[in-house]
Amino acid sequence: MNPLQRAAFVRKASYVAAILVLFTVSMFWRGAIPVPLGTSTATAATPFRWAANHTIQNQAQRLEVWELDEREGEAEITGSALRLTLTGSRGIAVTALWLSAIDKQKRNDFHEFETRVRMVTKLQPNFITPWIFQSWNIAYNVSVEMHGSGDMYFYIVRGIQLLAEGERRNKRSPDMRYQIAFYYQNKFGVSDQVEVLRCLYDLSCMPPSERQADDFYTTASDGSKKFNQDRFQTFCEKHPHLVRRLRGQEQQYTDKRSKEKLRRATPQEIVDFLKTNWEVPSRYRVNSLKQPIDELDTSENPFPVLPPKFNQGPGEAHPELETKNDTETTGGYFTAFKAARAWYSYSLVLLPPPLIDAQGLAIPGPTSRPGEFGHDPATHRVPRLPMMIIFRQGAPRAQTYQADMEQKEGWFDEEGWVIDKPGGEPSKWWFPDDPDRPTRAKGVVAGAGRAWSLDEWRRAAEMWDRHGKDYGLSFVLGRQETLANRRGDPSSIPPELSPEQLADPVMRERYLAKIGLEFYGSNRSVTNFPYFLAAAQAEEKRATVTARKTLWKAERAAKSGIETELAIRLYKEGLDLWKQVLINNKDFHRPERSERTEEETFEYELAYMRLLVSDDERVRERANEVFQAWRGLIPFRKPAVPFPTDEFRKWRWMIPFLPVSRGAEVPATPDPLWTPANREEIKWHVVENASAKDFERIEDLEKRKQQDFSSPFVGSLAPDRLAWVGEGMKEAVRVRQGVSRKQPPPAAPGATPMATPEPGKP
Repeated sequence: MNPLQRAAFVRKASYVAAILVLFTVSMFWRGAIPVPLGTSTATAATPFRWAANHTIQNQAQRLEVWELDEREGEAEITGSALRLTLTGSRGIAVTALWLSAIDKQKRNDFHEFETRVRMVTKLQPNFITPWIFQSWNIAYNVSVEMHGSGDMYFYIVRGIQLLAEGERRNKRSPDMRYQIAFYYQNKFGVSDQVEVLRCLYDLSCMPPSERQADDFYTTASDGSKKFNQDRFQTFCEKHPHLVRRLRGQEQQYTDKRSKEKLRRATPQEIVDFLKTNWEVPSRYRVNSLKQPIDELDTSENPFPVLPPKFNQGPGEAHPELETKNDTETTGGYFTAFKAARAWYSYSLVLLPPPLIDAQGLAIPGPTSRPGEFGHDPATHRVPRLPMMIIFRQGAPRAQTYQADMEQKEGWFDEEGWVIDKPGGEPSKWWFPDDPDRPTRAKGVVAGAGRAWSLDEWRRAAEMWDRHGKDYGLSFVLGRQETLANRRGDPSSIPPELSPEQLADPVMRERYLAKIGLEFYGSNRSVTNFPYFLAAAQAEEKRATVTARKTLWKAERAAKSGIETELAIRLYKEGLDLWKQVLINNKDFHRPERSERTEEETFEYELAYMRLLVSDDERVRERANEVFQAWRGLIPFRKPAVPFPTDEFRKWRWMIPFLPVSRGAEVPATPDPLWTPANREEIKWHVVENASAKDFERIEDLEKRKQQDFSSPFVGSLAPDRLAWVGEGMKEAVRVRQGVSRKQPPPAAPGATPMATPEPGKP
């Protein structure tokens, strides 16, 4: 063998040996082959133990990010086989499928689009972005392309189910759990056609036997079918929220795009809705004949999808929770907000613990670094969005939405809903005494015996209070002073502590005190925590619920168009109650960095004033008095002879509210000042300036009560000696509601434009 051949042989042998060595090392590094002496406790085996602890397999198991680990996600054989077949071309295939999915969506080929999305998620099961983006795409972009609410609901369900499947494949992702909760909260809370979507959601939670349309009819001996009133009454009593929403008498629709209004005016139309939506996705499984049965579906496909039971959320919803009717003692009326609350709570299980000082109290601060303050990267995950302190408040926020929804839909206390108004039209009664010849309504009440919004607000107040204590958003009295004393000179504390400084208890406590004081105000501000806490604590009181209920009834009476007098009386009564609520809950009236309560207060007051201006005769009488007070200051042309009656009738519409008997006093040519717009302005001036003091001269208390139309917020100041509502807020509400205001005609120097004599006297 010549030297050249020998050199070639040595070179090839070196290559083979290097390949074998690298392959063997890679097998050790991956963990496919156990590291020798990796479990030995001998001192000499320290390097081997270190190598064994840093293999890919060992690190993946410790950090719980191993694709084949059953703790990380459920096994999916088809996707795994497909990924192995594609080997290095998986990225190319995923890109092609992603582009194809976008193209199918643009062409409105949603079936093929969903197929492409499924293939993408199978090829990238542990990359959470495709799961989140495409589920959002289906639940939002695809669903709004549907013309019918049933089809929209189906694609919202498919989007949530897709993301829930991704969460099962990636059990260590707080972002996916949070997004599932947000879909429930957003799509069934503020989206288009939300009333219809909520009704379909109710059907998904209802046992199939409860919504079987044929069961509402009985067959007579002659083969004819008769509607079963008793069966329908039982249905209304079990599911009052659904029935009340479907009837739609109290719903005010603002979505002009929506073509499907509820307003099912008869019981038969309610049953037809159940029949039309019989195949809605459900929590209950189907038998071999594809028929739903009253047995909860524990597979992967039911809807609503709920998280499993977990120790940190003993009271949250789970797949075994029964939702048979609204009066269930465990779950109550199970809405999408309660499903969202469960997923929000479930997402917190993966987060690092909050900062805790030596006394065991929470400290507001930034997200701790891995390995510090209990942050274990092996078990904890930091979400990408939103910021941590906002991420943590999802559950109490969802509970607030739940309580607010109960109020908006008319569920306040134990009174319940009277289905048929006693004075209503007999043709609109659902439960008359005699179906053939109705003389009176039976007075069926649904939802009685349970304080709906009161109970939910109490739960919200409890959750917000616990949330504030757990994450350092509410300090007890003297807490800030204690932290300031513990911190000492802040300039002597570094921005971040070294491991040695963290080991020093004194420096550690000083550092926690410093960041606690720095983050306390900013965390409360960015989360609007003071308002949510104060609102929940005020709303959980029965007096607040009573005030809300009275004002809600006033609003409904006003919008009916035929109960104006009742609406005015209820607004007056409700505003008096609301004023007492604000007096007794000063933090609710003016919480930190929020004007929401002031805004609501003036919205109530403005609605009352608009009714007074448009329909109250007492305001017209007071406006006449104001006109008489101003009349001597305005240059009218006096007629030489009494004003003729026919001429008076010709011009009377120009004079504000003047009785016919005073026609002789009317000038022949009215001043242009009294246009219809200015006449309205006088009435606005009256209602905005009339206070209870203006009616104190009426000695008869009953007559004073009848004549007094003043708002309780006029002529008084709040306990803090400021106006109840700021002028800037008033103007903002007026602009938003389209109430244009002008200045009233000027009064002479020293004159009082607002007359104060007893109403009814000249």
